[in-house]
Amino acid sequence: MRLITVAAKNVLRRKSRSALAAAGVATAAAAAIALVGFSTGFETSAKDIYLGHGVDLVVVHAGLAQRLTSSLNESVANQIAALPHVAAVSGCLTDVVSFGEGSLVGIPVHGWPPESFLFDTLTISSGQRLAVGDRQAILLGARLAESINKRPGDQVEIESYGKFHVAGIFRGVNVLEDASAVVWLSDLQQLMDRPGQVTEFQIKLDREIAGETAALEQVRRQIESLKNPAGERWGLSATPSQQYASGSTEVHMAHGLAWATTAIAMVIGCVGVLNTMSMSVFERTQEIGVLRAIGWHRWRIVLLLVCESELIAATGALLGAAVMIPLGPLLARIPWVQGLIRPEVAPTVVALALLLAIFVGLIGSVYPSYRSSRLDVVRALQFDAM
Repeated sequence: MRLITVAAKNVLRRKSRSALAAAGVATAAAAAIALVGFSTGFETSAKDIYLGHGVDLVVVHAGLAQRLTSSLNESVANQIAALPHVAAVSGCLTDVVSFGEGSLVGIPVHGWPPESFLFDTLTISSGQRLAVGDRQAILLGARLAESINKRPGDQVEIESYGKFHVAGIFRGVNVLEDASAVVWLSDLQQLMDRPGQVTEFQIKLDREIAGETAALEQVRRQIESLKNPAGERWGLSATPSQQYASGSTEVHMAHGLAWATTAIAMVIGCVGVLNTMSMSVFERTQEIGVLRAIGWHRWRIVLLLVCESELIAATGALLGAAVMIPLGPLLARIPWVQGLIRPEVAPTVVALALLLAIFVGLIGSVYPSYRSSRLDVVRALQFDAM
């Protein structure tokens, strides 16, 4: 009889206990798929926004970990625009606010100048674009407008900034941008008490050199070398947009929280498998002694227990994946995360969850396998679990 067949029969002999251990691993696998998948989707969505707008470089104040604290003189845009191979430059001031008396928090509001190329990729689904001369006017992303139930012509209240007139509803590059809002740069500068300041510059290069690493690096160095009227460097940091999106504080926090929660879930799964296998070894002490007596080497016993542990873990992982793949899109529609994450579950994330489950099964079998390998054959044959 094959070893894997014996292992499968041993697992099925204790259906309830094996099912509970597999359920713990399934929960851990589902957590890994959901959290790591969603954090990865958040990073991809952030990258897609820059890619969709055609942004090649992002310029912020050097040495800052949080981009919202970046403060740059908007006049630097003229110096950047004068550099070779720079096709367009747009200053952008960003703040994170609450809408509707705090019912929605953490909503990005972007301030763009009228001539910004960033407006080109926004599709107005209802209402109209911001008109030059409008004051306290706002464009709402489609997901944001749906969440707060606002239409063109309505008034929307932003905490600490007062009321804005909804000029139109737009659809952006992806769901993440659809959960944001856009106002005139001058309005946001006044409300944030940051006259003449922007958070970042988004730069579009000439298409013929946009994909060339050497040309991109040359433009980046030229931007970082720019000086103010006093002859001192502005202290700029120019980063390729995709690299900038991956290195943002928000993305790092999303990944960190996802992995921390996944690690906790995996520890719980390990404890479940460890408990099941430890009880199995205790109850089967005499059986293990018989196997040793008829010629089974201790390493074959260890391999048998590892196989049993891995069967439980693999079953749990497959169950967790089977539940999470169709459940992912439903979780992405929860109101407080809607528009912030992608509903798709990437195959690589599922594969990662399966690998983690295999690791859980291996860790859960270490102590029981060690204990079984140290059993004395004579004492094991005389052992009575009752």
